[in-house]
Amino acid sequence: MKLSTVFLFRYGILQKLFTIFLIVLIPIFIIVYFMSESGVDIIRKQTLTLMEQKSDYFVSATDSELERIAKLQKDLTDDPDLQSISLRPDTLRDYERAKAINDLQSKLQTISESSRYIKEAFVIIPRIERRISSFSGMTDIDQNEFARFQTNKASASGLTSFDDRVFFVLGVPYMSKINFLLVVELSISKIGSDLGSLNSTGNGTVFIWSNETDEPSIIPAVGATEEVMRFNRQSAQFEGTAFQIDNKNYLRFTRAFEFPDWSLVTVVEEDQILLPVYAFKEWLMVLSVISGIVFVIASFLLYRYIHKPLRKMMQAFKKVELGQFDTHLTHTNKDEYYYLFRQFNQMTSQLKILVQQVYEQKIHSQRSELKHLQSQVNPHFMYNSLYTVALMAKEEDYEGVTSMSRHLGDYFKFITQNKADLIPLEKELHHAQVYISIQQVRFGGRIDFEFRQEGDTALWEVPRLIIQPFLENAIMHGLEDIRQGGRLQVRTFAGVNSLKIEMEDNGKGMPQDKLKKWQEGSIIPDEWEDHALWNVHRRLRLRYGDNSGVKLLANENGGLTVILLIHREGGMKDE
Repeated sequence: MKLSTVFLFRYGILQKLFTIFLIVLIPIFIIVYFMSESGVDIIRKQTLTLMEQKSDYFVSATDSELERIAKLQKDLTDDPDLQSISLRPDTLRDYERAKAINDLQSKLQTISESSRYIKEAFVIIPRIERRISSFSGMTDIDQNEFARFQTNKASASGLTSFDDRVFFVLGVPYMSKINFLLVVELSISKIGSDLGSLNSTGNGTVFIWSNETDEPSIIPAVGATEEVMRFNRQSAQFEGTAFQIDNKNYLRFTRAFEFPDWSLVTVVEEDQILLPVYAFKEWLMVLSVISGIVFVIASFLLYRYIHKPLRKMMQAFKKVELGQFDTHLTHTNKDEYYYLFRQFNQMTSQLKILVQQVYEQKIHSQRSELKHLQSQVNPHFMYNSLYTVALMAKEEDYEGVTSMSRHLGDYFKFITQNKADLIPLEKELHHAQVYISIQQVRFGGRIDFEFRQEGDTALWEVPRLIIQPFLENAIMHGLEDIRQGGRLQVRTFAGVNSLKIEMEDNGKGMPQDKLKKWQEGSIIPDEWEDHALWNVHRRLRLRYGDNSGVKLLANENGGLTVILLIHREGGMKDE
């Protein structure tokens, strides 16, 4: 049965849209309702699970840390220095006693710094009436403090507390008659700070309930006010996981520590946990209604009469971008898209012809221009080199003549060989070094030449003669008149997708007006038509695009820094 034969689909578009709206919207409302109801339970369970996981992690980590601290304390009781000072101080010489005390204080300092939960580590030695501390050094015994430790016996885990302070206390051999009392005071502020990081859900609190002493105590989270402390004590009186205070429902999670007789208590207000769920439920209903109306009315019309033809045209354009100029579009309705599709078909037919013509013309033009520009780069130092050879021959420097002749042979072999468009970068750098070797014979110690390379130069091929013209320019126009201290550096940085060659000299530099024009891009081609710098710049831009080329900078030595930049087409820039 065709849909058009159904009663509501036999009439106008309004009835059709209304029917489709009801068919789509009613199931959505049903789904949204059940999603909202199940969402409350899911989020409640997820919140509770998250809180349990955070509590388990904190309890496990703190248990391990406290147990480690207790072990460090116990291990120190066997320390020879502590035994000597506490058992036989009278047998020690003054320097032995001082050394033992200093070593003991260092060990106490090591224990104190081994955990952020340790505030101070100290030992009380009644026989010498001294208190040795990692914090305050050696002082007299505080008899009141000593008496408090004897009165407040430590629990099985070694913990005791008084005056809102918590200690690991270990007396040797026993608490009533001791040779020394080793005490580690825990940092309540650090423990409270970590507790504060757990209190991120709901309007509640987190604290540690301690049963280590006869009178239970509370370790609160950092920043706990007196009101919070009262709430902590009040909530501790209830049993079970749910309770009510001031007509507010709270959930409580308790995790017991394994090492000390502590319990981590997390209390949250239930309504605060579910508050995002309630807001989500309300907004979900509002958005469902709005989106249903907008979706049914707008989406159908846009898709049927605008989006579908546009998508068809967009796909056709993507094919054209890939070079598929045989793409053809058809459209049955006599509307605007019919005209656009027909013009698109005509355009692709013309593009197929024009692109082929332009591509061939551009290739021929670029090759011709590259050959022309390359032919302008000629060796300007030939006469000076031959004159130098003549002088060396006249002075009977046959070894110099041999070396110079070999360099000139390599140089002119490179110049006159087959002029391929690209050569390996290593060959271009070798040619530059050959050129420098020739000039070094001429200038001697007046100019110091240096080559440095970073990266894999074997990855690159470059146009011929892009380095030598800049070396020649630096020598002829910047360094030729320098009698000593001249410097010319060539630095190569070869990346995967980009190549940078820097040539820096300390010569006379370039006139500021010309340098400014180059940097601002306001160069008049006629002024630079026969200049080697301009030739190389044009060659690089023709081959590699506008992001490549030559940059000129004045350096701090007064000379000129030339930077050749080459970026592979379609490659990312190297870091």
